[in-house]
Amino acid sequence: MRKFIIAMAMTLFASFQANASYVQGVTGADMVGISVSVDFANGSSESAIWQALTATQGGAFGASDWALILDGDSFGDYDPVSNTFYGLFTFFNGPFDVVSITIDILSEGFVFDTAFFDASANGSGPGHEFVSSDPQATASYSNLVEDELYGTMTISAFIAAGSGLAFQTDTDAFGEVPAPAGLLLVAFGLLALRATRRSK
Repeated sequence: MRKFIIAMAMTLFASFQANASYVQGVTGADMVGISVSVDFANGSSESAIWQALTATQGGAFGASDWALILDGDSFGDYDPVSNTFYGLFTFFNGPFDVVSITIDILSEGFVFDTAFFDASANGSGPGHEFVSSDPQATASYSNLVEDELYGTMTISAFIAAGSGLAFQTDTDAFGEVPAPAGLLLVAFGLLALRATRRSK
């Protein structure tokens, strides 16, 4: 009986220690439902919801003829032979000057992974902060999930009407959380313990 109780206690402890796992390799097509908001220089703003376009590409399209598109893995890659970047978020501006872009991904199960580590303690793998085609553009992250993972990114940059901005920032998706399975095992164990005591 004592061994059984010790095993149950260890299972309970492990179930509460379990963290969310993260899925890398998120493409533009995966991020359906995230929100993209644009602030214009005239003080107005506009939002659009991300949609899948192809098997690897997705984007959000504003009523004022702006668009934010990502094709491929958000972690990105660079081919020095062809001098080509892959996995770039590309913003195309319409007829109004833009001063900021906010991308909210947490509500749809995604996070921005902002730090490059070969083996992150949280299991999110390598990530990287915002890098942009405009050296004056800056990004701030909010809605901290854990460690270097955030749910929202706001880009501050002046993007003139008819121009654009390209940038990279890594996104990961939430994986399965093992804790509920552990708690279910504990519940069954407690029921078994109660049944054993009643039979005595």
